[in-house]
Amino acid sequence: MMIKRYTAVFLIPIGANKTLGEDGWEFKSPKRLSKEVVEQLISALRLNFIELYSGIKRYVGDDIGMSIFLDDMNEVENIYFQVFGNSLKALTELCQDPQMSSEAEMFVPEKK
Repeated sequence: MMIKRYTAVFLIPIGANKTLGEDGWEFKSPKRLSKEVVEQLISALRLNFIELYSGIKRYVGDDIGMSIFLDDMNEVENIYFQVFGNSLKALTELCQDPQMSSEAEMFVPEKK
């Protein structure tokens, strides 16, 4: 079985504090991402809902997986992507859209 290599990408509120903790990247921000950003991503990337568990909504599409992390109030704290192949380019272009870039920033952790 071949394991596909992916790029981890996060979509976070602009100015969120980024910390690499024991459980991975953690983001702190008083702001939340809007439902419009989520709808735009689902539509543009043609994602299908898979499951909701422990405050995480999972979606998949061609060469991309998206996990939406919700807070206690069901607001979107951040979005995590597993991006394969050319879908990083599509996601980058989507994140440069003025509606998206006015409230969200794309964060791609450096590869070691």
